[in-house]
Amino acid sequence: MLALLAAGQSRRFGDSDKLNALLGDKMLGLHAAETGAGMSFSHKLVIASPHGSAEQWSNLGYRVIANQDAALGQATSVRLAATHAIDAGASALCILLADMPFVTCDHLGRLIAAFEQSGGTVASARDGQAMPPAIFSIDALESLLALEGDSGARSLLADARLVVGDDPVLIDIDTAENLAQANILYNQFK
Repeated sequence: MLALLAAGQSRRFGDSDKLNALLGDKMLGLHAAETGAGMSFSHKLVIASPHGSAEQWSNLGYRVIANQDAALGQATSVRLAATHAIDAGASALCILLADMPFVTCDHLGRLIAAFEQSGGTVASARDGQAMPPAIFSIDALESLLALEGDSGARSLLADARLVVGDDPVLIDIDTAENLAQANILYNQFK
C-alpha cells in the first residue's frame, strides 16, 4: 500500500498551503502523487488536511482520507496510514511525502526491490540520513500506530536498510525559498 502524506500545516511556508503552490505548471502536491500513481501498489491513499485538493488526488486513483487531527503533527497522518494498511490486509506500507516533488518511479522501484530482498524496513537516504520515502513491513505497522508528535516515523528508521537518492530526488519543500529553488531545478530538467 502507498500512503501519500499531504496533511502538513505548512508552518514554515507562510500563510498559504504549500501543496497548492505551483511547481512548474502544476500544484506542488501533485508531483509526488503522479509518481506514486504510476506505480503498481495494491492500494493508494492520500492522507490530507480536511481542506486538501481531494478531487485531483482522486482523479489519480487515490482514496483520500481527511486527517481531522493534522494540527497535532505528522504522526497522526502516519497512524491513519498504518490503520488503513492493517485494515486492508496490506503486506507493507510505503510512505511518501507530498512535498517531495522530484521522487521518481525509479527510486520507488529501488526501494521496493530492497524491501523484497530484506523484508524489513527500507528508507531513502540523503547525506547518510534516513528519510522518506520509506517502506515498512506488516510487522512494523503496530509501531507506527504508537507514534506521537511531528517527527513522523523518523525514529523507526534507525535500523532501516538505506537506498541512496541523489539530489534532486529527495528534496522536500518546506519554505517559499525552497519552492523558488525547486522551480529553477524543475525548469532545468524539463
